[in-house]
Amino acid sequence: MSTTKTRLLEFLSYLDIGQNAFEKKVGISNGYISHIKGSIGSDIINKITYVYPKLNAEWLLTGEGEMLKDVSMNNVNGNGNTSVAGNGNITNANITEMLELQKGYQEMIKTSQVQLSESQSQINRLITIIEQLHHE
Repeated sequence: MSTTKTRLLEFLSYLDIGQNAFEKKVGISNGYISHIKGSIGSDIINKITYVYPKLNAEWLLTGEGEMLKDVSMNNVNGNGNTSVAGNGNITNANITEMLELQKGYQEMIKTSQVQLSESQSQINRLITIIEQLHHE
């Protein structure tokens, strides 16, 4: 019977990535994989599946099912060049839409920052007025 560690190493082999590179990419401590004794905590699973969303977490934890989620894919290594076909997949149109959304969010953030700055200026003016009134 394979362990969680064995299955994770199998996934790394599938990706053709070393443990250190994987740990760095996922944001877990160097040597984490080498020290796995039993299962993996949910926080680590969340980090792994965030970076590698096509990895089947159930398979990783229990060995049940397939290593990869049921989609047809050409690349699941999380390198930003993902090209997949089928349901729930990334396409050029999706990427363009995501970039447009990102631009919109950035504009909203800029607007919010300006409003926050203006509000802070108003607060500072009110504090000054209150302090002046307090000293009179």
